[in-house]
Formats: sequence, C-alpha cells, structure tokens
Amino acid sequence: MSSPKDKRYKWKVLVIACIGSMMGPLDSSIIGVSLPEISRSLSMDYASVIWVPTAYLVTIASLLLSAGRLSDMRGRKWLYIVGFGTFTLGSLACSISMDGPQLIVSRVVQGVGGALMMAIAPAMITATFPNEERGKALGINALFVYLGLSFGPPLGGLLTNAFGWRSIFLVNIPIGITVMALSALVIQDDSRRIEGRFDVKGAALFSVALISFLISLTFAEDIGWTSPFILIGLSIALLAGTAYCIVEVGLGDNAMLNFALVTKNRLFAMANLSALMNYTAFFGTSFIISFYLQRVLGASLVETGAVLLSMPISMAIIAPMSGWLSDKWGSRALATGGMLLMSIGLLMLSTLNGQSDIWTVTVFLITVGIGMGMFASPNTSAIMGSVRKDQLGQASGTLSTMRTVGQSLSLVVMGAVISAFSSPDIVTSVFRGSIGSTVELEGFIEGMRAAFLVCAFIGLTGALVSSVRGGTENVGLGVDEVKGRAS
Repeated sequence: MSSPKDKRYKWKVLVIACIGSMMGPLDSSIIGVSLPEISRSLSMDYASVIWVPTAYLVTIASLLLSAGRLSDMRGRKWLYIVGFGTFTLGSLACSISMDGPQLIVSRVVQGVGGALMMAIAPAMITATFPNEERGKALGINALFVYLGLSFGPPLGGLLTNAFGWRSIFLVNIPIGITVMALSALVIQDDSRRIEGRFDVKGAALFSVALISFLISLTFAEDIGWTSPFILIGLSIALLAGTAYCIVEVGLGDNAMLNFALVTKNRLFAMANLSALMNYTAFFGTSFIISFYLQRVLGASLVETGAVLLSMPISMAIIAPMSGWLSDKWGSRALATGGMLLMSIGLLMLSTLNGQSDIWTVTVFLITVGIGMGMFASPNTSAIMGSVRKDQLGQASGTLSTMRTVGQSLSLVVMGAVISAFSSPDIVTSVFRGSIGSTVELEGFIEGMRAAFLVCAFIGLTGALVSSVRGGTENVGLGVDEVKGRAS
C-alpha cells in the first residue's frame, strides 16, 4: 500500500484521479454518434431518445455539489470508489438494457457515479500536491477532461460500427474495476473531515432547482418557451432555488455550500462566475461548427472530425503548460488572458461565410482552443487554492457544477440566437440536412455569426470578471509546504 511519504504517491493519485475526470465527460460525449443506432435498436423516437444524454448530464449537474460536500464529511477515498462502482454498474445496466426506459434509468445510475467521480477527483489532487505543484497537477487533470470530451465522438463511432452501440458502455467495465482496485490499494484517506450532519434538505432543494432548470432549457427550443411544460419547470426551479438560499444562508459551515465562500471569498465567487461564463461562451462551438462544415462548406465526416479535433488538441497541449506557469507567476493574468484570447477566436468565427475554407476554420478553432487551455488550469488552481482543506469537496463540486451548467447554457444560447436571426424552420432544416436553397444557407450563416458574436461578448465579460477577482490563493489550503501568495 502506498504512503503519502512516498515521492511517487502524489503521481499515483494523479493518475487515478485523472481517469475519473476523463470518464465522466467521455460518457457524455461518446453517446451522441450512437443515438441513431440506439433509437433504431430500441424503437425510440426523438422525444424519448433525447433523454438518453439528458438524463446523464442532468443527474451529474444536480449532484455535483452534494457529492463534493459529502466527500468533505465522509472522506474522499471510499466515496470515489463508490462513485466508480456505481458508474460501472450503471454502464453494465446500460449495456443490457432491452428498451428505452431501462436505458434512461441506467443512465441516471451512471450519472450518480459520474457526479461522485467528477466532484472528488480535483479535490483529491489538490489535497495531495503541494501548493507550488498544484497548478501543474490540475493542468494535467484538465488535459484528461478535454481528452474525454474530445475523443468520445470518434471512439463512440468506432465502437458502434465495429461492435454495436452496447460496446460503448461495456468498455467502461474493465476500466472501472481496475480503478476501484487501484484506489483501494493506493489512496490514503484524509483523516481531516467536517463534523455534523449532511444537509439533506439543502441537497434536495438544490437538485430539484437545477434539474427543473436544465430540463426546461434543454426542451425549450423544441416545444416553445411559453409552453406550460417549460413555464412550470422554470417556476419550480425559481421556487426551489429561492427556498434553497433561504434554508442554507443561516447554516454556516453546516450548509451544503457555505455561503461565506460566495459572499466573503471574492476570489472563489468571481473565479467560479468566470468559469460559468467561459463554458457558456465556448462549449457550443464544436456543435455549431460541425453543421457549418458539413452543410455549408460540404466537408466530409472525416474532414469535419479532423477540423474539430484541432480545438481540443490545442487545449490539451496548452492546459498543462498554463497550469505549470500559474504555479510560478500566479493565475489571474493567465486566466484573464486565456479568456481574452478565446473571445478573439470567437470573434474570428463570427466572420465566417459561405466562401470560407477549412484551413481558416481550423486556425480560428485553434485560437479558441489555446485560449481555453490558458484559462482552465489557472482558474481551477485559483478556486481550489482559495478554500480550506476541509472545503475542497465543496469547491470542486461548485466548479464542476459551473462547468456543467455552462455547457447547457451554451447550447441554449447558441440555438436561441441562431433561431432569432434566421428562423426555427431553417435551423431544423440544417440539423436534418435538408437545406434546399441559398436563402436558407445564408439565413443559417447569419444566425451562426450572430451566435458567435454573442458568445464573444459573454467571453469578454468573463475576462473582465476574471481580471477584477482579487483575493489570495493558498491561504487556507492547509498544505504545509508553501505559504499563501497573492494571485
């Protein structure tokens, strides 16, 4: 069994944590290309098959904060193992599902495990590495997150074509068993834990609010923002969110999320807000550009995949470097500069037209990817270094929640802007591949350009938030090797 005194221990923990950070995003992105085959195999229509990815993402988003808080109270090692075990069982259940409802319920089980994995992994890394290496370690972790998001679609297509859609879930099982065994043998549990009871009422209210909000956002474009289903969902989200704040504000350290982290820790609050804006501005880019490349420029599926890979590869290269630099120079300038560069890349994308070439698109996507890579690692390091060691789970869960909500908001914002500047019928034609006229193409391009302008504005606003965040990193972390320094 490894010991924290072993010089290799921290790197062993990093490997184990990075696998968890990768598997959660991987299973959100691997499913997309397999949905047509799943729909055919299980006789699911669009209205039901869309719940296969939605159930997973909404479950993760609603439980991340609770998972982080629970890990602070009960210890990270065994909850991480439970998370991987639940994820693995959910994967097995998905692989043997015989109808749509079984698959959707199994995806919920997967999401419960995914939330535990994604919330605990960054906290384990932060608790294990000394302050002067934290940025580098979290940068490597960010690389694995991007790898999961990026290689999910091509891996899903490869497995589905070769072995059928069930193989995209079966592949998780040996990985899950291996990581559980390694975690039990390697990871030493942290003895410092928060005393008290888990805030069940707060966790339930937060989950109801976020589930209602995200489901409403997901289906609003299809059934209309003024439909009773959407209005009721948003009303439930507002009421549950308000009740959550009322219940939590007086609980202090016993709250699921200590409100002092938001009201008195400016660095924590502003860095999380900039993360939300970052993912809102960035995440929908690949989705929209994939349709632009194929429907407007006539690129093949292989060409489209190659162009889209340029952005995550750029992120994967830059993220560890920016994390390492943030250990030496501080995180604020790097994070702010990354947001600015990403916004410039989005502004570049807003200039695309029907005559643009693939190489131009690739350069613009690389610019966005470099900016994203510059931002993510330093910003994560700043957030994780701004809290006490017994609050690392809360910090990690909050950041992961911002990322997941930002991803959902990004798709909604881009879809709404494109529809507003063109028309819902044109958007539907583009997505179905049934564009029939130059006018429809021009309408889609106009809407896409407007969407990238809006996202660039969101990114620039996020850069401003990042630049004025203030605060001090490392002051309460409790890792004794280094005293805190200003960001």
